[in-house]
Amino acid sequence: MNAPEESSSKAWFAADSTFLPALISSVVCWFAFPPVGASWLAWIAPIGWLTLVLRPTLAGSRPYRKLWLAGFVFWVLAVHWIRLPHPANHLALTALAGYLGCYLPVFIAIARVGVHRLRLPLWLVAPIAWTGLDWLRHHLMTGFGFGSLAHTQINFFLEITQISDLVGEYGVSFLVILVASCFTKIQSYDPLIHLRSRLRFTLFQLLPGFLAFGAALSYGMINFQGKYASYNRAQDVMRVALIQGHTLADWKSDLAKQQQIMQQYMQLSLDAGNAAIEKDGRKVDLYVWPETSFRQTLATVEPGLQLPAGMVDPSYFTAAPNDLAEFVRQTDAAILAGIDRVHIYPNDHGHPDFKAYNSSVLMDAQQQILGTYDKMHRVPFGEYIPFADWFPMLYQLTPLTGGVQAGKQPTIFDFDGVQIAPNICYETCVPHLIRQQVIFDKSTAPDVLISLTNNSWYWGSSELDMHLACGVFRAVETGRPLLIAANGGLSAHIDPSGEVRQVTNRQSAEYLLVDLKLPAKTRLTFYTRYGDWFAILCVVCCVVLAIVGWTKRHKELPSST
Repeated sequence: MNAPEESSSKAWFAADSTFLPALISSVVCWFAFPPVGASWLAWIAPIGWLTLVLRPTLAGSRPYRKLWLAGFVFWVLAVHWIRLPHPANHLALTALAGYLGCYLPVFIAIARVGVHRLRLPLWLVAPIAWTGLDWLRHHLMTGFGFGSLAHTQINFFLEITQISDLVGEYGVSFLVILVASCFTKIQSYDPLIHLRSRLRFTLFQLLPGFLAFGAALSYGMINFQGKYASYNRAQDVMRVALIQGHTLADWKSDLAKQQQIMQQYMQLSLDAGNAAIEKDGRKVDLYVWPETSFRQTLATVEPGLQLPAGMVDPSYFTAAPNDLAEFVRQTDAAILAGIDRVHIYPNDHGHPDFKAYNSSVLMDAQQQILGTYDKMHRVPFGEYIPFADWFPMLYQLTPLTGGVQAGKQPTIFDFDGVQIAPNICYETCVPHLIRQQVIFDKSTAPDVLISLTNNSWYWGSSELDMHLACGVFRAVETGRPLLIAANGGLSAHIDPSGEVRQVTNRQSAEYLLVDLKLPAKTRLTFYTRYGDWFAILCVVCCVVLAIVGWTKRHKELPSST
């Protein structure tokens, strides 16, 4: 940014405008994601954005507004499925895309500081700026983990994703932007120079990308083959039936529909059990039902709290345990199920009050409840309304009648010697949360991650593919297999290398029989031990670049007035 941005009026769609290359990059980048899924485009899609970083000035008046609009277009296309659960969600989609669209102009502004103020190479500055902002996007406003460039590579370069066990998914996005930066730079040569000089220039500019990609690919190939072979050699420890119903979600509370859901899941479970016996004589050890699929509420009371006589019917506390026990009796197996949980506790005045949770519960084959897990990462506008605790009237503007509380800590279930770490819904989209679930108990690390989700809100859209991509990275980052039971799909069995070994169809009622393997030694990965060190380092660099840009701009203001 050697000079102030041009204020001369240029057509938004002119060849040298700011908006056109930004828009082209946004649309091409969207093609790399589902439903199109042209993964290879991710390596060249950012070229339009990066070209703007290299320009001495940005054309037109208010160029950063145009960059925001281009970012807005990408996010509207990428997460269009947010509008599907309810008509009011069109407003949520607009608000979310508007917020996420801000990251593109900030990225270009920060990268321009590094390139033009500090004379740093594009291949270094651009990936640092992108990765730092990516980390912020995963944390600010409760975090939004969909749409990372890294996710495009799970069906194209799965070997490349293996560096995630060192630096998280952020490292893959860093690599993609680095390579795209090298491709962008080779366009800047003078077309009149000698062919030999041009070739030398091209090779020199591509060298950082070639070295970085080669190093990542080499590590990934060795790591992938090692994990893949180790998982294949491991002994089966238990047979798990992932039960996937297909019940379209809605906002109504219909008792008949709740009963229908229970009957569908019960029948699918019995069918899975029969299929397991017919397969090789082995029965199912654990049935897994998706998020909120068990339609009896699990009610608990704070120890020592005496409820007034007649306040709550005693059957309210026994219904869910009794139904769970009946399922265990019929299947002769344990069940891990998504369930609504209500906990009654004394408020500040000593009177009974309650909190609602989106939970999972595990009952073993001896009909004992081994524990519950309360979802920690709530979905804004889906499970709670921001600021509604201060302004309850906000709930009157949405289909939500009230919010659920966030769980306080992770849980690890000890099931016949297998340590299970459960998570619910979009928690697999939050890298640092799943990492915390793996390491929070210093004495016990989980052997397997199990995710319960309800994707039926999205009508079989690209949300299902994008959600599955998040799960692939959580498996690679933690070095643990991940099992997903999803109402409406996609239920899956993902091994520690990120290979999707089994997956269901979308919008179908079916089951998945998984013979879970556990390698003899499951160590904590480097990423699991040390977390987002790489991304945080990029955040620090972004802060430095922002300070440099603001300081120098501030110093120039008096002389420009």
